Amino acid sequence: MLQIGINGRSLFRQSTGVQQYSREITRHLLEIKPDDVSISVFAGREGRGKEQDLPLETSAFPANSPLRGIVWEQALLKRMAVKAGIDVLFNPANVAPLSPPVPSAVTIHDLTFLLFPQYFSRPFAFYYRALIPRVAAQARILITDSDNTKQDLVNELNLPAEKIRVVPLGVSRHFRRRVTKKEMEVIRRRHNLPPHFFLSISSLEPRKNLRRLVEAYRLLPPAVTEEYALVLAGTGNRIFAEPGLTEAIARLETDSVTVTGYIPTEDLPAVYRMSTALAFPSLYEGFGLPVLEAMAASTPVITSNRSSLPEVAGHAAVLIDPESTEEIAAAMELIATDSGTRTLLAERGKKRAALFTWEKAANKTLEILREAAEA
Repeated sequence: MLQIGINGRSLFRQSTGVQQYSREITRHLLEIKPDDVSISVFAGREGRGKEQDLPLETSAFPANSPLRGIVWEQALLKRMAVKAGIDVLFNPANVAPLSPPVPSAVTIHDLTFLLFPQYFSRPFAFYYRALIPRVAAQARILITDSDNTKQDLVNELNLPAEKIRVVPLGVSRHFRRRVTKKEMEVIRRRHNLPPHFFLSISSLEPRKNLRRLVEAYRLLPPAVTEEYALVLAGTGNRIFAEPGLTEAIARLETDSVTVTGYIPTEDLPAVYRMSTALAFPSLYEGFGLPVLEAMAASTPVITSNRSSLPEVAGHAAVLIDPESTEEIAAAMELIATDSGTRTLLAERGKKRAALFTWEKAANKTLEILREAAEA
């Protein structure tokens, strides 16, 4: 019997890309679990009374703040793992206990903290720069989302390539589901969305490149901006917000840019379906899950021609230089004015997204966890 423990610290936090991955991979590992595998999910006190369908083991100490989370992960999680008698500890959210008491497999999604430290607060960047290289060195196996990030790990942390496994992310099933007009109108009113709009789904941090996206929107002909608004949706934490974003919005002569804040996962399929296109001109991504989510929802995609994004999008999106506002604007104008391009991208995107499933990701992850335990 293979006994797997999962570090569930990230499961009870607001759903960003890493948290979504943690939840999806955990649930799908449980769905595909064969009879010779047992799984325990470890969490802090905040896990009590929640997620009753998970095999949770919780501590009396919470892990729901940065400092408490570090204490829980570096001390209590180790004790919980030993007490449970697990064979391998799976850490899905970048960080893990140092000197793990059992073989450890860690998913490192990207190296933003190392490549773009200026985009984060000093304490956050310092903690990740101090911890993650040690975690990576001590892990039995590393998992990452893309070949691009694998190469970053090799180049920046001097890790052996044979220690790293690439497991592309999947698309949640609900992004492919049918959304009724009635549901779309309810969600449109709930988030105060305009009739026609370009959509951005991301945090406010500078690498998401929202200032250039707003400036590109400003370059569009009046006939386009009069019909199509720009909606910036995503986490509202302004600690890491891009400097100049508010000023760029203020320079627009109309109020056609809407900042919605966080939109719950259950509302996103309808929001994608309502949008004319997803504009995702990020400067760096470990994967770029919104690209696949939009494609699964039959929404055309504009995204960057760098980092992992061409790897994810393939030939099913308009790829642009994210540092060129002119290229971003030209792509937006093309999609706004050419229905044939919209149809082609929607069809290609749906086929592309079908290649990425959480079932595939979970099966490959289970193989890796077996390997880590037996190595």
